[in-house]
Amino acid sequence: MSGWLKGIVGAALLLIAAFVSLVYGIYWQGASELPDELPLVQHRYPAELHAIYWVSLGGEGPMRVERLDPLKWCWEFYREISRATAPGRPVGAASLSTFAARSIASNPGNPTRNTNRLAAEIAATIRLSNEWTPEQIADYSLDQAWFGRGARGLQAAAPAYFGVSADQLTRAEAIALVGLMKFPSRDPVRDRERFNERYAYLAGKLGIDPAHIDPERDLARLKPAATAR
Repeated sequence: MSGWLKGIVGAALLLIAAFVSLVYGIYWQGASELPDELPLVQHRYPAELHAIYWVSLGGEGPMRVERLDPLKWCWEFYREISRATAPGRPVGAASLSTFAARSIASNPGNPTRNTNRLAAEIAATIRLSNEWTPEQIADYSLDQAWFGRGARGLQAAAPAYFGVSADQLTRAEAIALVGLMKFPSRDPVRDRERFNERYAYLAGKLGIDPAHIDPERDLARLKPAATAR
């Protein structure tokens, strides 16, 4: 092998080694900011609710999560960016862990320095993928999400919006609330049109015939402005 070719190969190997060291360094920095034990999942929701949440993330087929290590996280991150910019391609698998990881990394009981927040989120994503099932991740996310109206978590959102407990929600009401997880500012009192559009979109993605989707009828228990505060 000629000298210049050896130089190129050596430089390439050095770059690879530097990249691997950087990736694992970020992971271990983030991991040091996390608790030894991940928080407990407080509520277990039915499979139908998991399916609604999965579809809201753009997931298709059975709910799943990729088992990650720091290098595989980089590859999956690249794939998710590619999918997100390609119309019609599902992006649910990696997104399932994203919100839960962000919640764990920013938990008030485990404050992280701003400079380490991203590293902590990456480390939490990797840990969740290996320590929790997809169902546990979905349950934790449903309990930690902000829904507006002063409600954090589905247990608080159900009475705030429909005056019932979470286990008394109809399928249509569950779809509407899960739709708010991504857009909590779209309270139906302030923006009923876009609230209805989000509900109809998710209902359609779940296979409900558009001819049978009627937000006014399906969400008849929605609390009016006078009782929404």
